[in-house]
Amino acid sequence: MVELHHAVFGETLEFEGLFTVKDLFKTIDQYFRFKRFDKKIVFDEEFDTEEGKYFHLKTQYYKKVDAYVRLETRFWIYVYNYKIIEKEVEGEKVRIGQGKASIKFDAFLQTGYINTMPDNKPFYFLFRILYEQYFAKPYIDYWKNVAIHVTNEAKTEISSYLNLNKFLYEK
Repeated sequence: MVELHHAVFGETLEFEGLFTVKDLFKTIDQYFRFKRFDKKIVFDEEFDTEEGKYFHLKTQYYKKVDAYVRLETRFWIYVYNYKIIEKEVEGEKVRIGQGKASIKFDAFLQTGYINTMPDNKPFYFLFRILYEQYFAKPYIDYWKNVAIHVTNEAKTEISSYLNLNKFLYEK
């Protein structure tokens, strides 16, 4: 049976201003590709509203550390009122998007995801609980801290990209 150990739960990043949705997704993908995570798109939605475009994307990035531990980070990305506008930067017209972005982060650790020990017998269940609570606790805590660190770095990368656009195009 898979056990989930939450490292980060429900942290959000809000932004309103100039950015490109394509570059935002590219920034997130590049970061996790650099860290050697695999990607799974769970939900993807885009439609037009009266105020602009609406994007909703749920992605999961995961990395198998070993046969017992797997790191997983989930993103819920919402983009509201997204419109393409033209700005003049240093005498050239540049097309850039404007809107609101809200990104929610979750990070957790999965243990026993391969299911090497069957949990249908009470002895195995008890052994697994004792193993995770006492013997593997430092190991699990270490990988929880790694998951927290990866999520905080990803949040910093995303906010750096968004704030850089603020300085480049809003003059």
